[in-house]
Amino acid sequence: MIGFTNGNSSVRRTLLLATILAAGSCGLWAQAPQQEGPPPPDGQMRRGPNIDRELGQLTQTLSLSPDQQSQIKALLEQRRGKMEALRSGGERPTREQMEGIRKDTDAKITALLNDDQKTRYAAWQKERMDRMQRRGPGDGAPPPPATPPNQ
Repeated sequence: MIGFTNGNSSVRRTLLLATILAAGSCGLWAQAPQQEGPPPPDGQMRRGPNIDRELGQLTQTLSLSPDQQSQIKALLEQRRGKMEALRSGGERPTREQMEGIRKDTDAKITALLNDDQKTRYAAWQKERMDRMQRRGPGDGAPPPPATPPNQ
């Protein structure tokens, strides 16, 4: 057992620091977002929107019927499959390729909606795009440097 005397104050400081670091690490770990549900079978994290969450938002916003919900869920799953296939193709997909898949899915979803739902869907999409643009590019790049004022 270690006796705490004036001679070993560095040991006390080291133990105190280790305790503080451990407690801080536990606090950060507890606040970290937790993954919902089991991990994908291939062990990789899925990218893109959560299909069930997106379908829930659409159901609430558009008052979808059960038949519309099942058809739209199938379209969202097809979109995810196409996006994953595009990403796993070896080369980095272009924005145009991904945008094409998204637009194709949006057109198929729109075809399933009545006129009132189409209007609300367009507004929902615009709101989503506005939110994404406010978040910024998301690529981790620093903002461009400010230009110095002319003197």
